[in-house]
Amino acid sequence: MTNQLSIQNISRQIDAPTTHQAQSSSIQATNDIDAIKTWLNEFINSTNTFISYRQTAERFIMWLYKQNINLKEVTREVIQSYEDFLQTPTPQDFWCGPSRPRHHEEWKPFVKGLSISSIRLNLQVLGSMFQYLIEAGYLTRNPFRLIRQKVKPITAVERFLTHREWDYVTDFIDKMPIDTEKQVFEAERIRWIFNLLYLTGCRRSEVINATMADFISKRSQWWLKVIGKGNKYGEIPVPNTLLSALIRYRRAMGLSDYPNPTENNIPLIFSKYGKMQGITDSMLYKIIKKACSDLSDELKLTDPASAFIIGRMSTHWLRHTSATHQVDSGIDIRIVKENLRHSMLETTMKYQHTEADARYEETINKFGKK
Repeated sequence: MTNQLSIQNISRQIDAPTTHQAQSSSIQATNDIDAIKTWLNEFINSTNTFISYRQTAERFIMWLYKQNINLKEVTREVIQSYEDFLQTPTPQDFWCGPSRPRHHEEWKPFVKGLSISSIRLNLQVLGSMFQYLIEAGYLTRNPFRLIRQKVKPITAVERFLTHREWDYVTDFIDKMPIDTEKQVFEAERIRWIFNLLYLTGCRRSEVINATMADFISKRSQWWLKVIGKGNKYGEIPVPNTLLSALIRYRRAMGLSDYPNPTENNIPLIFSKYGKMQGITDSMLYKIIKKACSDLSDELKLTDPASAFIIGRMSTHWLRHTSATHQVDSGIDIRIVKENLRHSMLETTMKYQHTEADARYEETINKFGKK
């Protein structure tokens, strides 16, 4: 392996078609780059995952080439050196530079060194890649499995609104001006956005890519179909409150009360007044941030603690709030897991705040009082 191969050439090789030669393994790759490309192709239908994993693998193979090491020669000591490198890529002028498109002549693999959490994630991804290539017969050992994993406790998610803070949000929306047709459109759209994200627990990407046809009725039950992370399909129960909110929004938009399967060209959220055009990811984020900022300003004098929380709120807080309030309402944790489309129950368990709340109330009510 030569260390004279430029980083730009390596990135081009990763994007180039794979060349195969017959061999006695489960994949046909006969070199490191082709082996990595075969692994990456497993994620080709999940764009965000593919891009993230490609960046991780690309940086690693570039660094290995500069060290004149191939995948089969990677040891635990090599990984430790790579961890140090990720914190401070050196020489900096070779590895780091302004953000550029991958095949730009001034492109560099890094803008700056990575945080500890990002390094940990990189090593986990590379460990998964090595395990895949072992099972494919290309590699025989996985030194990443020697990394000592710290057991992380299940900690509660704190980025959510309490029931009182959620009431502030709904009251704020109820008082929005509706003096013009445009104001009516904006008020009804904000009401729908908050209800939709709160009552479904959807991610931002899930609602901007959905259409009215994704609301389906079966056995007198309404469900919302979504495509989540990793192109995972899910169906979310539609409570009566959300159905009422849907009917109200559709009426305001000049649509019939109930959606039907032919409405696959009608977005869930309209971007502009008078136009049947879907909202963008960034626009949805800005609308929520603006509403929360305005509400925060209103609350600063009467409830500064809630004003601080609501002022920090972003779109994903609505998903956390939905999960927390579902658990608070007594829904079985396993059902909440399915509603949120979590892969692991441990993720959903982070939304169980009841025990901590009870411990706090018991302590302040019975201890430290004069």
